[in-house]
Amino acid sequence: MMQSTFSNQNNERLTRSIEGSLSLMPLSDLIQWIESSQKSGTLIATNDEYTRRFFFQDGRLIFVWCDQEGQQLYDAIRDQFGLSMERIMEALKQSEELGISFIGLLSSEEGIPLERLGGLISTLAEQSLTTSLAWRTGSFRFSDFLPAAVLCSPVNIKPTKVLLGSTVQIDEARLIELASLDPVLNEVYDLIRKGALDIPPLPTEMQLLMDKINSPGLTIDQIIECLTDPLLVSKILRVSNSPFYGRRGKVGTLRDAVVYMGLKSLMSIVTVNALSGFSPQHAEEIEQILHHSMMVGMIAKQLARDMGGNHDQAFVCGLLHDIGWIVMLEMLSKYDLDKEKRDYLMRVHHTTLGALVAKKWNFSEEIQEVIKNHHLPEKAEAYQQLVQIIYLSDQLAKNESPLPDDVASALATHSSEWVAPFSDHLEELDREIDSILSPG
Repeated sequence: MMQSTFSNQNNERLTRSIEGSLSLMPLSDLIQWIESSQKSGTLIATNDEYTRRFFFQDGRLIFVWCDQEGQQLYDAIRDQFGLSMERIMEALKQSEELGISFIGLLSSEEGIPLERLGGLISTLAEQSLTTSLAWRTGSFRFSDFLPAAVLCSPVNIKPTKVLLGSTVQIDEARLIELASLDPVLNEVYDLIRKGALDIPPLPTEMQLLMDKINSPGLTIDQIIECLTDPLLVSKILRVSNSPFYGRRGKVGTLRDAVVYMGLKSLMSIVTVNALSGFSPQHAEEIEQILHHSMMVGMIAKQLARDMGGNHDQAFVCGLLHDIGWIVMLEMLSKYDLDKEKRDYLMRVHHTTLGALVAKKWNFSEEIQEVIKNHHLPEKAEAYQQLVQIIYLSDQLAKNESPLPDDVASALATHSSEWVAPFSDHLEELDREIDSILSPG
């Protein structure tokens, strides 16, 4: 990739700048501020894949530099005007050394009309800006540094025209509200992004059982000794006897339940029980999250059977996939956030935080991967089938009609009999989970 003033940050670091998260300050808001304030400088926008640099003079967009294939300026100049890459790079280097306009130099030395070069840059600039406006995550940095090579540009774009053309609407009331909350939101976001959160320790009853499980020569009796909470014992028996869990015969004792369920499923039930009392001030919301998680676990167990996967592991992952929601409820309670902003943070970041919690609590890699990617299964780097099963189960548990196209297609492809026993029995499953989670 070509290196130039446009992709060199050394000079910018010596200038005044502001930076932040695009999830908290959208690109459309930044551009409106630059234009209304008639700012001159460089705006760098970055997401997971690309970095784009927009150069402004007196609030007008005059130049753009992008590393995305199909939007690179030097490729466009080569293709449209027949110049070699070596000549383009030579002109760029010369303009930097002399501190003169890159476009002006090309026009004068190669005989290319300035208007044609300006039209090309305008097209690329509007294309890059329009595409970038759709970014919901990433970071930005605006500095008052403006390279000499972009000055005297024939391009003079009013950014708000591009905003309107992209159907991006600016809500001034929302901007004022967001600005007042930025310090809080930025703090929370940075803690999550940097992994610097004060993640709670493993609940006591879980730690006791984990210590036992890791001991050599573990016996069933030693496991049962850890299960002293009557409510926990009741939940274990109710789950193991649920028709949706898959056992036909009656499980009458805790010993039978432990043998039947296995350690992984048992640990997940212990986790759910521990989390039910994790944040007393949010007991009702936690109950709803756990109810949904139990439903996802039950559905995932059946789907895994139909798809030839590990049904026990699917049950465990279904129970634990939304653990980040519960931890974030407690974590965000110390901030003065209204419900809308709190719910936004939880919705966006519960998978990231959940994966951090799972790692600290020494959950398996499969569980960590599911928690991290259960909303975007295509991003899973491992255990893809398991992540896909939890994603499908999560969608089915919402009981929405019609199903999203990708869900219906995946179910039809992988599991021709997915409808049994859930599609016609979700209300029954809902009541069954109410019974399992009830304190009585």
